[in-house]
Amino acid sequence: MTKINNRTVGFCEQYITLNANGRQALELIDFLCCDLKRGEGALSRTSYDVRVGSGKPAFELIHDGKTLYGGECQYELAYAVINEIIHQSVVDNSLGFAIHAAALGTKNGGILLPGKSGSGKSTLSAWLVASGCTYLTDELVVLNEDGSRIVPFTRPFSFKAGSRAVLESFADFEGEGKVAGAKGFMLPHRLLSKLFCPSAPPLSLVLFPEYRAGAVTELKEISGAEGCARILECYVNARNFESHGIQRLAKLTRAVPFFQLTYGDFSSILTLLQDAFPMFFTQKS
Repeated sequence: MTKINNRTVGFCEQYITLNANGRQALELIDFLCCDLKRGEGALSRTSYDVRVGSGKPAFELIHDGKTLYGGECQYELAYAVINEIIHQSVVDNSLGFAIHAAALGTKNGGILLPGKSGSGKSTLSAWLVASGCTYLTDELVVLNEDGSRIVPFTRPFSFKAGSRAVLESFADFEGEGKVAGAKGFMLPHRLLSKLFCPSAPPLSLVLFPEYRAGAVTELKEISGAEGCARILECYVNARNFESHGIQRLAKLTRAVPFFQLTYGDFSSILTLLQDAFPMFFTQKS
């Protein structure tokens, strides 16, 4: 009989158990969840079976007897696992405001990069980590109600397939551990900065990234009202708060500056950010 291994992992005090059908499945779980809190002995909300094998389908994710993913792509399995962990972490969570955003740490506070899928937040945050910022997440944060903490859902970087050429301009990841498929790939964030230290810094700056091919790099300040409205587009657990928590979130976001960063390449971003925000951005030593 195949020995079943498992990991119980959590985010914001919500835990799930991932059961692996063997060594390869367990290695994938550990690749995805190495920075999440371990919950040995914690009450698990639910469990999933992660299966990797030589048959067809080669990769499966099963929950309550239902196949959520069954196919031949390890990346798509990994993506499905991460999405289920996020869903279980935030669906009933009222510990703070869950925002779809990347986040970076600096010595003077945390920077939030909210945006929908395809806005360029993962690629930009990867470049900024390679340029000296601290990686927190490229996917999800929870903001507590007074803004004193950005709690990041720290996972490997996840990129669309088209980002590869851009990443190769500043990162050498050939031969390193990664999970790849036709639609995208995941990379360990330590490939870009080995000096990772988990942290939950205060929210100090909000940058909305917007990548447009051929665009001139431009930094534009936007009003608190517009910034708050755009944050609300990325706010994923509103139903868990009275009146959706909108007034409290608006009060929090009014305390920090909002900017839109439009770019078509990385050639002048760092200089622009250093000039505008010298307290956050410095040359990589």
